[in-house]
Parts: sequence; structure tokens; C-alpha cells
Amino acid sequence: MILSGPNDPGGVANEEEKVITPGGPRPKDKVQPVGLGQAVRRTPEGTYTVVSQPENREGGSNMPDELVLTPGGFRPRSLVYPIQPGAILDGAGGHHRMLDSIGRVLADYGMIAAKPAGKALMPTNVVKAAGPVPGKVPAFGSGWITYASWTNNTGTPVSLFSTKWVVPPAPSTQSGQTIFLFNGIQNSTMIYQPVLQWGGSAAGGGNYWAVASWYVDGQGGPAFHSNLVQVNPGTVLTGIMTLTGQSAQGFSYNSEFQGIANTGFPVQNIQELTWCIETLECYGITKCSDYPNTSKTQMYAINLQTGKTHPVMTWTPTTPVSDCGQHTLIFDEDSAGSGEVDLWYTSSPFWTIGFGSIAAGTSQDWWFTWAGNGDAGPQLIQAEPLNASGELATTQIAESLDSSGHFTYHATVENTGSNTIYFQWRGGGR
Repeated sequence: MILSGPNDPGGVANEEEKVITPGGPRPKDKVQPVGLGQAVRRTPEGTYTVVSQPENREGGSNMPDELVLTPGGFRPRSLVYPIQPGAILDGAGGHHRMLDSIGRVLADYGMIAAKPAGKALMPTNVVKAAGPVPGKVPAFGSGWITYASWTNNTGTPVSLFSTKWVVPPAPSTQSGQTIFLFNGIQNSTMIYQPVLQWGGSAAGGGNYWAVASWYVDGQGGPAFHSNLVQVNPGTVLTGIMTLTGQSAQGFSYNSEFQGIANTGFPVQNIQELTWCIETLECYGITKCSDYPNTSKTQMYAINLQTGKTHPVMTWTPTTPVSDCGQHTLIFDEDSAGSGEVDLWYTSSPFWTIGFGSIAAGTSQDWWFTWAGNGDAGPQLIQAEPLNASGELATTQIAESLDSSGHFTYHATVENTGSNTIYFQWRGGGR
């Protein structure tokens, strides 16, 4: 392996100090061996150095030192950029630049590789590590573990999206895992998110909880982050994103953890952010005890506005990874400050299915079926109101079994109150 600077002509060493290489004669001190488990890394100054390749903590093959972890997965360290306090990330003209408060360019990060519109960036573009190493216990699932999503199709941009959650207890075991919890908004190219983190990432961290805001592309793209600030279990967080402007050049937003200094940064002149999420994202999990030492994190007091109104919204829960029983339950779809999405690290003693609305003084009949044989769906308990002043009665609960061993459940819900009520069905676990 030959190491030299990009403009190094071979030096001015004496003839006896030169050695022969496949690239021709060059000074002996410019030739350096690269051993097993090592890699060549280019420094910011344009020179080169030999570094060790750490083992991939996800159970993958040796990972180059240049790859670091961010929300959205692993990416080259050279593509991760801290945004200094008071600075602005600008996307005007399809170009990422960091500006100071009066618009002077502090750093230029190059062109934005825009992706086709119409599809959310994540979780499809999460970058995971390589496959398992022989003789090692495979890691549990990585990436977006479980989440709820809602797409803004109202025609009016999201102007506010805030969520409260409590910093959970530490995991009871430490395996070098990293846990990200966040609410966020994304488009087809980038995701903007105030993130609670356990473990290490490109922003720093360790075996403690810390918060920062991130603006991240997917595979092969850049990631930008604020300062990482340590927080304690039991702290109530409010992750808040606001629309601050709109012009012909694009949309401008701000992200921060309310009341925690230097945990956010504004972005301006970017593509509209339309996909809203509440997400659990993890890497390096090797056992269920690597998750926080609690059953769930409640993402509550969800406040979401489009313009000056609160939209009628339906969260869609999705669980790509359920090796420890992880799942998402939608507890309340209110968008005016009372919404709640619960992210579970384990299985729960109940489940929810089916949403509806029912006018005052009316009743509805519902039927539920599950595929497979046997009692795959436990007995229904009740229809739960999702907005205030709801009075619902669940009656005529019944189930039937067909010749193939499939159960069908029936229940009638009656609105005994004076207002139209949104509701969901909730059943007991088996």
C-alpha cells in the first residue's frame, strides 16, 4: 500500500532513501504497510493514515472506521456534519450550506441528491450493517423497529408537530446498543427529527441518554446534527418542529427540544415535509434486556397543526421487527394536544384494532376476523372513546367458529352521548 499526499511528487529525498513500488520510486518514509484488520483513511487535510478497523457491534463483518451511526443508519463519517449553535442549514438551489445569522456561508456541503417525489424517505433508506460473523450470536433486528405514521394530504403544510415523552430507565444490560426515540417529519429526500439517544452515534454519546436534532438523508447521503446534550431518566421531553416560513425557494422549519439549549437548528429553503412519524429505531440489540428497562414509551400530548387548524388524522402503526414483542399501539388520535402513540419494547396485555366514528344516539355493528387456525384474536372488551365527552356502550359481544377453525367476533357499539365520537376497539391479551 502506498501512502502519499494528493500533490506529493515523491519528495526530494536522496537516491539511497528511495524504494521501488508499483507506482515507481519514492521516498522510503512514504511507504507504509497496511496489516490485517487495518484500513487507509484520508484526513481532512488531504493526507493519509493507517487506522484499525473496529469490529461491527451489530454482529457484522469488520466495519471500516469511516462508517458511523446516525438516525437512519450507518454512513461515512465524512458525510456527517455538526451544525454549530446559531447557524442555519440552507437548501436553496438544491445545495446544502451552513450559514451564519446574517447569511454568510460558513460551510458548503455540496449538491442535494434529490430522490423521486411521492414516497417517504424512511424506513426504506435506513442503512444497516453487514451480515453475521461466523461463531457470533446474530444481532436482533435493527433499523426502524416499530412506528406510527401519518401523511399530510390536506393541501396545507404542517405548521406544528410536537410530542412529549419521558426519558425511560436505562437498559438493564449493555451490549454497545444504540436506541433512538423521536417524532419527526420527512419528505422523499430528508428527515427532520428531535432525537432522544441511548448509546453512541456520530454526534457522541455513551451509556446514557442524550438529545439532539438531526436532518438526515438515507443511503449514501449526508446527516446534520446539533449539539448532543445529556438528559436524565424521568425528564419530560418535548420534541417540537415548526414551520417558520415559505417562499418560492422552499419551506423553512425549526426543530428543538423545548427548554434545552442548543439542541436544535433551523433549516430553510427545502422541500415540504409531509410524512409525520413517532418512531423507535435501534442498532446493536443482542437481547431483549438491551431495550429500556420498562415496557413502553408513551409519545403523548401530540399536537399537530396544518396552518391554524388541527387535522383529522389516522395514525398507521407498523412493526418491522417484533423479536421481543415490540409493537405500536395508537391510544388517542387527537391532534390538538391530547394524542398518544405508545411504542412498546415488549408484548402488551392488550391489543387495539379498528377505528371509527359514531354519531350521537346511533349504534354500529362490527365484525372482526383473524387468519389462521384457533383463537388467534382474544375476546373483544370494548369500544374506547378517543375524544372528550365520549359515552359509548359496547353490547352484544359474540364470537363464532367456522369449520376451518377460524373465529369471527361480533360487537355492537352504541353512542349514548350527545356528540359524535371517534373510537377504537381494544381487547385483552391471551
